[in-house]
Amino acid sequence: MGFGGQDFVFDSPASAIAGMIARLGGATPARCPETADLDAEGPANPLGRVLAEDVRADRDSPAFDHAAMDGYAVRASSLAGAGGGPVVLTVTGEARIGCEPPVLPDGPVAVRIVTGAGIPSGADAVIRREDVVEELTGDGDAGRSDEVRSITAAAHLTGRLRPGAHIRRRGENASSGAVVLHAGDLVNASRLSTLAAVGITRPLVLPRVRVALVTTGDELVSPGEAPSTFQVRNSNAPAVRAILASPTWVEVAGVAHARDEGELDGVFRDACDAADAVILTGGVSMGHRDPVRGAIEAAGAQIVFHGLPQRPGKPMLGAVLKRTAGGASRTLPIFGLPGNPVSALVTCTRIVLPVLAAYAGARQTPPQCLPATVTLADPDGRTLDLWWHRLVRLRVDESGVSRAELVDTRGSGDVVAAGISDGFVEVPPSRSPSIVPFYPWPAS
Repeated sequence: MGFGGQDFVFDSPASAIAGMIARLGGATPARCPETADLDAEGPANPLGRVLAEDVRADRDSPAFDHAAMDGYAVRASSLAGAGGGPVVLTVTGEARIGCEPPVLPDGPVAVRIVTGAGIPSGADAVIRREDVVEELTGDGDAGRSDEVRSITAAAHLTGRLRPGAHIRRRGENASSGAVVLHAGDLVNASRLSTLAAVGITRPLVLPRVRVALVTTGDELVSPGEAPSTFQVRNSNAPAVRAILASPTWVEVAGVAHARDEGELDGVFRDACDAADAVILTGGVSMGHRDPVRGAIEAAGAQIVFHGLPQRPGKPMLGAVLKRTAGGASRTLPIFGLPGNPVSALVTCTRIVLPVLAAYAGARQTPPQCLPATVTLADPDGRTLDLWWHRLVRLRVDESGVSRAELVDTRGSGDVVAAGISDGFVEVPPSRSPSIVPFYPWPAS
């Protein structure tokens, strides 16, 4: 039996993520794309943003035939017919990076070339430098091209060097006009390189998802206050805010707190007006003083799930709110996270971030939302009939292998145990595997 006496709508965290994404139906924040700047610092830089349009090559890549090795540009036919013996070639010049290469003259000749330099007209292959013996002029320096008089190609190359050897051909990476990055790609360091290479210095990116965070609970006081005996400091506000702010494609639009009696409806509606998505913590279980579901339904949102087969985080709620104002339609993902600190940390990291990534327009789940695979150093054999998120610390053993150690915890309210952990592993129902997916706590 599922949460609140009802069967679970989804049978795993992964299926709940897919269900929320499907219910959003491809909706993204109802705002126009923005122009980023490769040379800018901070938020204006495209790093970590989602591309809003396809990026095309402005010319062939590579733009010309070039050497893939340091060595000598030759005609492959110059090494044929020597009966298996070495071949001597006269060096007539040098091909330099960034310069038009010289023409290869007729005869048994070679042009010295470095990796990336253009292939001389008349040459059709490159001999690696390590496959030749260089003859210098007088007291010449082998580091200077004009001091190499000739080269002797190794006997094993005679008759075996084929046209195209060690040459990168024009357009073999991409032809001019080809799509090299797609709308929905998350810009990482390698994609910054691609943007720069094709001359896109001001790419168009999708808007950040503006997320409003609302913590609830009469018992909470701010972290800077001294709580009474029966009050609790609000640790969820800074922790969940940090998780939400960790990806560049999210912007925390505001953090508010609502008391359970008489405040939540208004605070929640204000959050929906100000943001593209709303995350609430606390008040999401089935108690008579758990008002979050009622406030969400009163605003017109449709519940996608309430309760998931997981620990911690079983009471988690997911909903979608569709609003129309001034002729414009908006679709907002809404999440109600349990109030216990470990539950809030786990569910925000495991479920909320991947959904927000899809809502931000990402074609694929970003790497920071995907788990690593770790080996448990001390599996205890315990099982649950739920998906079990267990706190762990990472350690590197004497052989340099990273292993996860289970953290002793007293439940989903044990914020001290959470503080000494590096993240959590996800253990499937009724199993106790030693190799498990690991989700680290976001740290930036």
